[in-house]
Amino acid sequence: MELSEVNATIEGSQKGKSQRVSESNGHSSSATNNEETRQPLCDPLGLSAAVTDVLRRIKQARGRPLFVLISDEIDYATCEEIYRWKRELSDIGKADNLDLLIHSPGGVLTECYHIARLLSHYCKQWEALVPSVAMSGATLICLGSSRIVLTPFSRLGPLDPQVISKRPGKFFALERQSPLEAFQALRYLREISLTELNATLLFLLDHGIAPQTALETARELAGQLVQPMLGKIDPYDLGAFRLDSQLSLGYCERIANPASLPYQTQREANYSVLVEKYPAHEFIIDLHEAHTLGLNVCEATEQVSDLFDELRVYLSSPSKPGLTTYIGLVPDETGEVTP
Repeated sequence: MELSEVNATIEGSQKGKSQRVSESNGHSSSATNNEETRQPLCDPLGLSAAVTDVLRRIKQARGRPLFVLISDEIDYATCEEIYRWKRELSDIGKADNLDLLIHSPGGVLTECYHIARLLSHYCKQWEALVPSVAMSGATLICLGSSRIVLTPFSRLGPLDPQVISKRPGKFFALERQSPLEAFQALRYLREISLTELNATLLFLLDHGIAPQTALETARELAGQLVQPMLGKIDPYDLGAFRLDSQLSLGYCERIANPASLPYQTQREANYSVLVEKYPAHEFIIDLHEAHTLGLNVCEATEQVSDLFDELRVYLSSPSKPGLTTYIGLVPDETGEVTP
C-alpha cells in the first residue's frame, strides 16, 4: 500500500475511536469477551487488515508468538488493554518464546513500569522488536526483555522523567521539563560564579589590592551576579525533581535487575546513564549506542528488517498520520488468536 493510500484510508476511518480487528472481519463486537475470538485493538480500523498482514509475516519470519504494543501515548488504558490478554500471555509464558513488537514515543512512566511488570509476571523471558521508535517509557519496558532487536533506523531514548513544577507560578511551572535541566542550570550558575570570582580576584590583585580585601570584594560581586537567577529557583522544586529522578532509577533497577534470577532481562544495562547522563530527552540511542550502554541488542535479520520497513509505512509519526494503536496478539490467517 502506498503512502497516499494509507492517508486516504485514515481519512475514511472514524477518528478517535479504537475498535477490534475482529469487527473488520465480520465478527460481532459482542464476541470480543470470548477468549476464542479475542482480537487486537486497532485504530484506525481501516488499517487493520494491511497492518495485520505485515505483522503475521513478521511473526512467521521469527517463528514465535507476537504481541504488539503500538501506542501514540502509553497510559492507564494501554496497561489495562494489555492486562486483558493475561490468559494468552500466561499460556505463552510457559514456553518463554514471546516477541513484543513495540512502537511508541513513551507515555506515563508509572504505567510503562506497570506494563513491564505485567509482562515479567507472565513471561520469564521475552524479546523486544523495535521497528522504529521506542523512546522514553517504551525504552523502560524494553529493559524487561532478554534481547532487543533493532535496525540501524530504530531508536531508543533516555529515561530522565518529564515533570512539571510542583508549585504553580514557580520555576518551570508552565511547561514539562526534565529534572536534569534544573540541575544543569545550577551547575551553570556555579560555573559562572566561580569564573567571575576568579576573574575579579585576579584583576584586583593585579592592581595592588590586598589579598583578603580582593577576595571579599570578588566574592560579593560574584554573589550579586547570580543572586537574581538563584532567586527564581525554588528549593522545593529541586527536591521534588530529585525524587522524580530517583523514582525513574528505582523503576529501571526493578525491571532490569529483578530479584528472581530465572528472569532473563537487561541485567547488564547501565540504566543510571539512561536516567542521568544524556543532555536531552530527545537524544537518539541507536543500535551502536545501545551496545555501549550494556544493553543486549542485536540487528534484525534482512528479512525482518525489510518487514519493519514495510510496517513503518503505516505507523504514525510527527510528519504524517497513521496507525496510532494496535495492542494484542497477532491473529493467524483464520482470524483466531493462537498462543
